[in-house]
Amino acid sequence: MNGGNAIGSILLVNAGRSTSFRAVKKHIQLLEERFGDEIKNIFGIQTSALTVNEASYLVGFRTADEIRNRCVKAEKETTKRLLSKNYSS
Repeated sequence: MNGGNAIGSILLVNAGRSTSFRAVKKHIQLLEERFGDEIKNIFGIQTSALTVNEASYLVGFRTADEIRNRCVKAEKETTKRLLSKNYSS
């Protein structure tokens, strides 16, 4: 449209509890203090790029190891769910 070329697309959804998208500054500061660069190391994004729902969820973890363990558990649960539907991950 209008002579432009699309080079990619993304889909943004907000199915979380909060209608806001931007994380609360207090949560971002707490996560940065508590985890340093670990959130970037684990998820590949800066802590300041988290949505309100992501930041609110991660505030509940006390250590980076707890986050890593939950990621492993979630991956296993997803794989199990997909296999039960005859999908492979």
